[in-house]
Amino acid sequence: MSRASRPGQSRPTAVIVIAPDERSAEIHVEGHRQVVTGRFPRETRRAALDVATGYAARIGQPVLVDARDAHGYWHLIATPDGVVQAADQAAPESAPTPRPSTGPESGGSSGKRTLTIVGAAVLALILLVGAGAVVWRFLPSSPTGAEPEDAADATTLNHPAPPHFSEIVDFVRELAPDTQPGISREGDLLAYIDPQERLNLLDAEGESRWSVDLPAASGEFLGAPRFVDYGGETAIVMETAGTLWLWPASGGAPSSVDLPEDTAAQYVGDSVLVRNEEEAFVLVGEELERVEVPAGSAPMLAEGEEILAAVVNGPWTWTDTDGDAVQVNPRRPENGGEMESVVTALREYVIVRWEPLRGEGTVLAFHDSRDGSVLGGAEIDPDELEGVRHRSGPVGTDLVAYGPVVMDPENGRTSVVPGFEPDIAVGSLVFGRLDGAPAAVDAEGGVERAEEGSVQPSGLLGERAIVVHEDHLYAIPPE
Repeated sequence: MSRASRPGQSRPTAVIVIAPDERSAEIHVEGHRQVVTGRFPRETRRAALDVATGYAARIGQPVLVDARDAHGYWHLIATPDGVVQAADQAAPESAPTPRPSTGPESGGSSGKRTLTIVGAAVLALILLVGAGAVVWRFLPSSPTGAEPEDAADATTLNHPAPPHFSEIVDFVRELAPDTQPGISREGDLLAYIDPQERLNLLDAEGESRWSVDLPAASGEFLGAPRFVDYGGETAIVMETAGTLWLWPASGGAPSSVDLPEDTAAQYVGDSVLVRNEEEAFVLVGEELERVEVPAGSAPMLAEGEEILAAVVNGPWTWTDTDGDAVQVNPRRPENGGEMESVVTALREYVIVRWEPLRGEGTVLAFHDSRDGSVLGGAEIDPDELEGVRHRSGPVGTDLVAYGPVVMDPENGRTSVVPGFEPDIAVGSLVFGRLDGAPAAVDAEGGVERAEEGSVQPSGLLGERAIVVHEDHLYAIPPE
């Protein structure tokens, strides 16, 4: 039973103290102290209240918030669903020493919640959450915290948005230092670590699905959370030295799988592939199960309990844990001659180089990994493929890119953008660098240069791009 649910016990309380320059704030929650910072007053207050609402979500009940700055003192309530509202009674005229509150005072017979601000105006705000949007309403700012012009509206980014997306911020979450969020390929889920070292899962509207304590410090995890198929269900996987941790997206305790010292985990398929130079494994329950791949083949990716293995030139094979194998012969592209080589396998595609029927160069084709059919391809100068990285990030659901080749999987239309280095597919765009400068490419091969100072999206959640800046993630809608 929580403390607040016991008769005679007070609610949990968060105490927020805004520094005189309004660039930092101390938050004390149930004996734990945390400091947040902001480049301007609204960002500082927002970060402080994020801590309070995060704690409310963690314990599943409202949290009283006693907030003060140099000009006043306020009683607020933070609820588990992210709403911050005024408590019933007006604030006193002067700012007493912050102390845990025993609960909201009576608000009078009218039943309305009011907030009276006495003094030079400042802190209080109301956070409204609806349909995934976050709207901040502020009273006038204090003269000690003058905000830059580009931060006049706290619902907008203070740096340029990536191409085709708005600078309006629908919602924001604070991240643990030096961490990145993970977004499902379908764009329906987002996982991130918060400053309290908890793993959080959001749905496509930015609503919290769950929040759990990490089994290790955030700095011990390697890379961002990833979404994989595990036991036939979606799971969030994170890796520490020697261990894979998997949380079911539906909720529940994590599973852990030990990794042998000489192996590495790979995430270019729907499931986790664990391999070394001689053996390949898939996850079955909380164990690694070895899969025998054909002699001379290299394991490329895992899907469920199957592994795709390929040779340099020839068919590839799907093999499961029972040893059953299915060989796939790639079909020749219309403009292709003899096969040159299997380049790589990424998600549901195997990428193959073919000699052209006529002339010089090479034909780069995207093949269905299950039946070998050609889904798209283009003739290209082989020099354009030198140094291309084998990455799954640019392999999205609406667009697929490998090096300078961009394909629309719906119709197979393929474009070549010489010099383009893709990083990630975000909806109908592939973001990366063109001749060293940030750019976005569409299905037609059209290029849009990113504004200087813009941040490349980390993925698409619903219709919103997720951008990360200074340990915060921001959800921004399309233009």
